[in-house]
Amino acid sequence: MELDVAYSMYRPLLFSIAYRMLGSVTNAEDLVQDTFVTLQQKAMDEEEENIRDLKAYLCKIVTNRCLDYLKSAKAKREVYIGPWLPEPLLQEYTMTPASTGAEGMDPLHTIELEDTVSYAFLVILERLTPVERAVFILREAFVFEYDVIADFLDKKESACRKMFSRLKRKIENESEMEWVANVKSEQLALRFLHAATTGEMEDLLQLLSEDVTLYSDGGGKITAAVKPIISNQRVLAFIEGLIAKGDGLESVRIVKVNGQPGLLIKVSIEASPTIVSLAFKNGRVQEIYVMRNPDKLRHVKSD
Repeated sequence: MELDVAYSMYRPLLFSIAYRMLGSVTNAEDLVQDTFVTLQQKAMDEEEENIRDLKAYLCKIVTNRCLDYLKSAKAKREVYIGPWLPEPLLQEYTMTPASTGAEGMDPLHTIELEDTVSYAFLVILERLTPVERAVFILREAFVFEYDVIADFLDKKESACRKMFSRLKRKIENESEMEWVANVKSEQLALRFLHAATTGEMEDLLQLLSEDVTLYSDGGGKITAAVKPIISNQRVLAFIEGLIAKGDGLESVRIVKVNGQPGLLIKVSIEASPTIVSLAFKNGRVQEIYVMRNPDKLRHVKSD
């Protein structure tokens, strides 16, 4: 198969795996490119004909590249200032069901937006080890057979099967949040936006779960809360303080963040926007993710 044909055919799949593994758009794109460089070298060395299953070969390479990256990044994440949140994927907002497609801002055209790529789900995946994350993603999101996953990771098939079963139960028990966007969640996001931008704190309080948690990622590059803010009263006070401070607010608009309703906020004194993603549970906002780290927003088009 010609390299450009293989690139067009398999790049979306490889990016989807890498983004779920890394929680980073830029690093996922880099590792996908690196994977095809490896394939190109194989072709130049006339070893390409030895590849029996090109799709499996490419998926194995990108998975192991991701594992290597996560292992090397472990030390950096341990000293990261404040909560570490994934890089968001954005697309323009339209009401469900039209907004459930994956067309929009790059690189959304390369990834299928569904429950295993929702922002809240990626946050949960961060709690897993790199190998656990690989097993869970390859099986849950891409339905690879256990023998194939075992080959990718150089593990026993039975070990991969047991690991996935354990992780599946663990993740289901840990969270009951609504992963997939629906009309109700979008209506809640619109109410949240209206209450937050108009300063109607009583209405905003009604939208928050009692144990709502706000995570803010500034990476030490820009002002952000270095610890999670927990409880509806504390989160409300935090949002109220931001509204009162103002800081040259230019605009706030609804966008899709990993397929879920969220906010894009532009402030005149800051070069990068702030992205706010919401996770819902039982009809209320359960978690709020505030991405402010400019290094993680370089791929976002805010115009």
